[in-house]
Formats: sequence, structure tokens, C-alpha cells
Amino acid sequence: MKRHVSLLTTILFASATMLMAQAPTSPAPRTKPEQTPATTPDRTATKPDQTSAPKTATHDNTASTKTTAGPDREFVRNTASGGQAEVELAMLAEQKASSNDVKMLASRIQTDHMKANEELKTIASQKGWDLPTEPNSDQKYTKSKFEKLSGDEFDKAFTAQMVKSHSMGIAAFQREASAGTDKDVKTFARKTLPTLKEHLAMAQKTQKAIGGADTSSYSSQQSKSGTKPSDRKQGLGTSPTTQKPQPNTQKPESTPPQPDTQQPTR
Repeated sequence: MKRHVSLLTTILFASATMLMAQAPTSPAPRTKPEQTPATTPDRTATKPDQTSAPKTATHDNTASTKTTAGPDREFVRNTASGGQAEVELAMLAEQKASSNDVKMLASRIQTDHMKANEELKTIASQKGWDLPTEPNSDQKYTKSKFEKLSGDEFDKAFTAQMVKSHSMGIAAFQREASAGTDKDVKTFARKTLPTLKEHLAMAQKTQKAIGGADTSSYSSQQSKSGTKPSDRKQGLGTSPTTQKPQPNTQKPESTPPQPDTQQPTR
């Protein structure tokens, strides 16, 4: 009996094993492929530095000064031209004057005006202003007239010229010292004024010493009336403008022929 049970058990175990072997194996669950997230552009990437200060445009201060100088620059140019004219006239007086007083006056004027001219060159150079290097045409014409004079005639003409030119120069310098806008130019005008007044006093004294015509009234009129616009061009003791003789271009008036009204004699 036990034998039959043991055999039956063996048969059942074998059958179960066979059934299990024949049963289809269920497929393993599919695993989804791992999806790699698409890479998006990094919005935090470094952008150009927009907070940096923009480049500052630089401007030429010299050019700006040239365009805004106005009357101050005109005063400097006129003074440079006039100062050069005074130096040349003074040098001529040292050669042609017959009076020692006139020669001393000319020497003082030459020395002081040359110094003032050098100061003007420094100011103009710092500001980028161009200066004339010689007198203007009117001043050259005035010098040519003095070159034809000599002796006592020259002495009287020279002292009269110095009185007039320095009176006009003082008026122009007073105007610049009070109404100028450029600090350096105003300082120059104020500093030079006492020298010009000394020149004027010396010229008047010398004029009386040599018996020249008294032109002190011209000086006082200039001081009271101030400087006219045309006078400002005289600058540092510049010779007053001398009118050049103009050629007569006017044609003579022609008289039309008159008709003959006389009756013939019979």
C-alpha cells in the first residue's frame, strides 16, 4: 500500500513538473526607454555687460575755446598787431630822432611792448589762438610816412603819434579789463594798463619838452568818451588808422554841345 502511495506521489510530481515546463513564460514587463530631457538653451548664460558705462566722447577744448572766445580773442589779435607796430616805430625813432628825450621815450616803449607781446603769445598759445606776426596794412602805411621824416619834424610827429595811439590803447584796455569774459585776457589788460599810462605821461612830457603841438585834449576826450567800436581795433598803443589817398576815379563831367542858334548874316 505504501508502495502504491509512493509511486502515485512520484507520478503526480512528475506531471506537475512537466506541466510547468510546458506552460508559456510570461514576457517580462517592458521598461520604457529612459528619455533624456532635451537641453534648452541656458537662459542664464552670460550676456554682454550692459551695465558698463558707455565710453565718454572727448571734445577738443582748444576748438571750443576758438569758437567761444569772441571779443576777447579779437582784442588779443588787435593788441598783438598794434604792439608790433609800436615796437617797429620805436626802433625807427631810436635811429632817426634828433632829441635824446625822444630816443629815451622810444627805448622805453620798445622794451615794454616787446615784453607785453611775449605775454600775449603765451596766452594765445595756451588757448590755441593764432596771432598776427606783423602790423596790418594801415600800420605799415603809417610807418612808411615816418620813414620819410627826419630831425625835429620826426620828433614832433613821433611824440604826437605816441600820445594819440596810447590814448586809444588805454581806452581799449580799460574796456577789456571791465567787460572782458576771458579771465586770462582780463588779467593781462589790468596788469598792462599802468604801463600804458606811464607811456602816455612820458609822451606828453616829451612832447612839451620839444615844443610839439599839445595833443593832451585828445587824450582826455578818449578817457571820458571811452572806446568806440572802431577804436578797439587799435589795440596796444596802435597807430591810429591813417587814410590812404584814394585815386580820383570820377570822370569829368562832359558838357553836351549846344546847338548853334545864331542866324546866318544875309
